[in-house]
Amino acid sequence: MMKKITALLLCLAMLLPMASCAADEKETTADTSADVTVETETEPEETDYTADIPAGTDYAGATFTVLTYPLEGDLVWNDTDWTATELTGEAINDAVYQRIADVEELLNVDITDAQSTGSGDTSTLTKSVQSGDNAYQMANLAMKNTFAVMQQGFLAELNTYAAEGSLDLDAPWWDGNILSDLSIDGKNFCILGDIGTMYKKSIGVIMFNKKIQIDYNLPDFYELMAEGNWTIDTMVEAGVQVSDDLDGDGKMTAEDRFGLICFCDMIALAMIGCDVDFFTKNDADIPSMSFYGERSVAVMEKLAELMYNPNLSYSWSKEGVGEAPAFEMYQEDKSLFYYGELHAVATMRTMESNFGIMPMPKFNQAQESYHHCVNPNVAATYVIPKSNVDAVMTGHVMDALGAASKNLLTPAYYDITLRGKVSRDEESAASLDIVISTIKYDLGYLGDWGINSVLYSMANAYNTDLASKIQGVEKTVATKVEKMVTAVEGLEN
Repeated sequence: MMKKITALLLCLAMLLPMASCAADEKETTADTSADVTVETETEPEETDYTADIPAGTDYAGATFTVLTYPLEGDLVWNDTDWTATELTGEAINDAVYQRIADVEELLNVDITDAQSTGSGDTSTLTKSVQSGDNAYQMANLAMKNTFAVMQQGFLAELNTYAAEGSLDLDAPWWDGNILSDLSIDGKNFCILGDIGTMYKKSIGVIMFNKKIQIDYNLPDFYELMAEGNWTIDTMVEAGVQVSDDLDGDGKMTAEDRFGLICFCDMIALAMIGCDVDFFTKNDADIPSMSFYGERSVAVMEKLAELMYNPNLSYSWSKEGVGEAPAFEMYQEDKSLFYYGELHAVATMRTMESNFGIMPMPKFNQAQESYHHCVNPNVAATYVIPKSNVDAVMTGHVMDALGAASKNLLTPAYYDITLRGKVSRDEESAASLDIVISTIKYDLGYLGDWGINSVLYSMANAYNTDLASKIQGVEKTVATKVEKMVTAVEGLEN
């Protein structure tokens, strides 16, 4: 109740443009490098999304509990979407706080959060469903774990659940791409959208050092991106020009400058970026592995030119060092490009030299569009436990939260945090638009089938023999997929 009262008392304060908070933040974190920084004040687009809920709907103080990631521990993947105890002036926190307060007031419900032990935890949810205690009405699961939990029958099938209740899967605050991409036999078990930011933080992108770009008179990467010409070849050509044995010891180490700093999982994200499909589905909505072919072989060969050249690229997974040293190298101008996830962009706020944000590169200029994907190990999906049988209330609460999130949380994350507070130039806004709007939910990459680990080991070993490596896991993958399909077909709606 105190949460609702506080929200009402501070309602006028929340009406102040959120962009002013971003402007104040920039005054204290302004870049001091010689490179000119373009300061922008991005004001969120006015929105007024409303869930289609009958007037007077009242759930008499019923509790709606969301099982989330932990609050402490991993500084990147602890929960930021559900735990906000007061208004603090920080954009994400205040958007989370306000949307919960608004929905509680609208439906007379008490929205609470409970924490799992980590992104890999599935037992907290499954034990609750097995006991039938209905402790959680909605839950976060790491993307790759969703499929195993679904096969065991612990998750509600969303289409049937929506038909029996009030959940509107066609509403603009739900991502329709995940429903079409990850459906199996016409069934869906997880959803994403404006209700969460945790999955967006895991999208792979490329950053570039603007100081090095200027020093070497390199092309305007943003212009190439806008023309559809941001490709792997572009990265190779630029990277070769800047790579240098700075200490003159005759070998390339962390003391030198590279074209690219990367991690082994870039190879999978870059393949998706080059329009390689790990899985495809037939007309009956049944998936099968389609990864190996002329396209994937050609992409692997081209990626090897970028990632397998020790004079061009520094892989911190191959070198066996942590991400922190890789961050430090990049902040010290020791690489033109840095591959990382969107959460890494925020880490670069303390970097003295200016940087830009780019999509994952295309295979070539003929490729029609850019493509991106989330990290299956940490991207937080939303699921409904099978034990939740109150489909009407759940649908109303989820849609009300989705609408409020589209009004409040998405602008706070996208316009204020990413485009207003973290990025350092106007062009990054267009780049981020491309990144966020081109997420591809490839079931073959996002599921735990074994393809990913093969690619990661190949990247760390500079191995290009895709044929033999994929052949080695082909039967295992097919068996796992057949087991999954059989399980889905056998699940009771």
